[in-house]
Amino acid sequence: MRRSTVSKDTRLPIAVQADCIGQVAALVLRSRNSRNIGQVTNVFPNSFYLRTLNDELLFVTNLSTRSPITINLDSTLSLDRSVKPIDRVYIDGEKLHIGNISVDSHNASTYERQPSIESSLNPSSSSMLHALRTASLILRIIDTTQSVLDPQGLPHAGMARFIRGGVLRLRLSSREEQFRLAALEIVGLGPGFTPSGDDMLGGFLATYNALARTTGHIPILLDFASLRMKTTWTSAKLLDYMQRLILDEQMLRMIESAARAHENEWILALESLLPRGHASGIDISVGAILALSLIRDITFETKDTETIVDALGFSLSSV
Repeated sequence: MRRSTVSKDTRLPIAVQADCIGQVAALVLRSRNSRNIGQVTNVFPNSFYLRTLNDELLFVTNLSTRSPITINLDSTLSLDRSVKPIDRVYIDGEKLHIGNISVDSHNASTYERQPSIESSLNPSSSSMLHALRTASLILRIIDTTQSVLDPQGLPHAGMARFIRGGVLRLRLSSREEQFRLAALEIVGLGPGFTPSGDDMLGGFLATYNALARTTGHIPILLDFASLRMKTTWTSAKLLDYMQRLILDEQMLRMIESAARAHENEWILALESLLPRGHASGIDISVGAILALSLIRDITFETKDTETIVDALGFSLSSV
């Protein structure tokens, strides 16, 4: 199939083909013909976000990573040249019209996945401490400027307080309300399209909620209205999807390899997250590392999370 390129005459509609449509996005596209289903919220060179009238968030992208909310395009189009924020989005049969592009979904496959986790952790998960230490070392070596690991950054001290007042206390299932209160303190913390606090919390809750039942604990869900009061609608929605395990392939691969105790596969999956956004991938990875360490502590009755926290560069004695 020929890949779409930018039209020389930008006044003409540019036709592109959807390769894959996530299940959440597919439900939206089943709306009646010509209906205005929402508008564009944020635009980037290779992708843009849509907010639907029923408050779903969809992600349209030239990149190949799939997720339930994603529409993957077979295109090399610079999307920010054809789509602008607040552009209306319309459905016409099997075509989606946004700005100056028309997306044909006729031959697109459908994507639906949630983490496939056994009822209990693999006994070999006790050996994952080595992988957690390796991941922490990798994060200390790479450039983590403006991430939660940047000691000069605004979010760093707030994250340390969250770890001490929320994460570590979650070893006991009776402390879930304390965790929720501590978690809301970091929502919206930090600069960027998705603040560092949101990204770290998303990585933590996605990993913890996927594995919590293997420990006898229950998943933790933060109220969306409370999230929305603390951060942007788009970032709150992305965080809400992550906590409810509506995840992309990279996150699923990382969580499932952790559950199977495949150390090398887990490290590679985690590394695939790191380039995401300016620092989002780093922040998500930190949250995932902390959640996995905590799950190990609960399962095997250890207290290794403090060691991992120290390896990541957080000082709990000063908060």
